[in-house]
Amino acid sequence: MKNPTGEQLSSLRARAERIEAALPPLRRGADGRLDAASRAQVAAAAERTLRRYRAVGASLVLCAPGGATDVLTFGLARRRPRIPVTERTCFRVASVSKLVMAFGALSLVADGLLSLDEDVSARLGYAVRHPGYPDAPVTLRMLLTHTAALRDEGSYGTRGMEPGCTLRVLLADPANWLPRRPGEAFHYTNFGAGIAGVVLERASGLPLDGLMQRRVFSPLAIRASYDPRRIVPADDLADGYAVRPLLPPRLRYDAAALAARPPEPFDPERDYLAAAGRLITDSAGMAALVRLLASQDGMGVLPGELLSLMRTPQDGMGGVVNAGRGLNTALLPGVFDGFSPVGHQGVAYGMCAELFADPARGCGVGVMTSGVRLVREGPLMLPGLELLALGFASLRD
Repeated sequence: MKNPTGEQLSSLRARAERIEAALPPLRRGADGRLDAASRAQVAAAAERTLRRYRAVGASLVLCAPGGATDVLTFGLARRRPRIPVTERTCFRVASVSKLVMAFGALSLVADGLLSLDEDVSARLGYAVRHPGYPDAPVTLRMLLTHTAALRDEGSYGTRGMEPGCTLRVLLADPANWLPRRPGEAFHYTNFGAGIAGVVLERASGLPLDGLMQRRVFSPLAIRASYDPRRIVPADDLADGYAVRPLLPPRLRYDAAALAARPPEPFDPERDYLAAAGRLITDSAGMAALVRLLASQDGMGVLPGELLSLMRTPQDGMGGVVNAGRGLNTALLPGVFDGFSPVGHQGVAYGMCAELFADPARGCGVGVMTSGVRLVREGPLMLPGLELLALGFASLRD
């Protein structure tokens, strides 16, 4: 997710205001959850948004202050055979994976196994240098803020997708570097996020998913994985669909086929595609991740001070000049009335996901969709923005 400009924030705010104004006052029961009538009102508004963007299926997770959680599900996880979305449905959340990977990275930092500002060359076992700036080290902080001067527009999206290509080969290609000094400026890149995942593997000696299971998913007691083969039963995996005006949904992410693939050997040099967008989880997992991002104490995953750092703009820290964001987190100040959300969007294979939390209020919203018409306004896809606006409006006092 790219950083929004001031003009884009104003435009997003105007759209969010229209959604907030249309939602009547809501009531909550003694358990803190929406009462039946209020839940029906939120569900009806969400269904209107999902119909407008032709969604195949969706889950909306509302985490209120105090711990109460509401989950609303819609549509189909798979069209053939027809499997409805339930709270157990696992969606791929695309680039939300980057935010969640940062939890694991900071867990390693907390234990002294990584440093945000060390040269990643020491972890990879060879020099990682921009061809035009051989004196400038690339650090984990730069990778987690998209300021490492890397780009997706070179051979990463072509040669990098071919079997057998190694990370070292891609880093040696000048086409994968921007004409900027590392640390100097923000440029969103999947390649850089993937490299960060490899750094985590090198530091821990574990595949990324094994590391995340041990340090994030197991402490939170959630069903989540960067590998669809670990989701059991496989029927809980949602397919991904491309949706365009007037045309029927087209399968883009075949969950059953991916779950049945044979395992690949652990090789960090070929794992640079894992961290950027492969996370899968269900509604309970999304709720726990929202709660973690909103928390003050790190919920046993990482120290509160490092979680606070993750949500803090990194400008001027550790060689990062201008990031405009936290460690794999973006900020949406003033977009939703009364809230200051921090989080990340994910978009891939017809799926749109959102994970945003307000640490000051201890609440947040998770969105997982499949087969939505991907219409963008600034840095956000409109279906995600509108569901976020509805979700935060439902959390108002």
